[in-house]
Amino acid sequence: MEGKAKLASTKDIYAALGKYTPGAKWNGAYYTDMSTGVKAKNELLVYMDTYVFGRGYLGATSQTIPEKYFNIKK
Repeated sequence: MEGKAKLASTKDIYAALGKYTPGAKWNGAYYTDMSTGVKAKNELLVYMDTYVFGRGYLGATSQTIPEKYFNIKK
């Protein structure tokens, strides 16, 4: 609305979501069709760090997923 964020910028999207979830980190990836390997340019899957009462945020958004899990076939 203010013209500061770019629609296709994941950094701007995560910042907008983080504005109303102080302390939480956001991450995600564009959807990939597993049968063709084609990434969708208009479908971003996002997730927020997990919060546990008494412990705080677990840091799940900083974990990396091994590449082998992106190539699972039937």
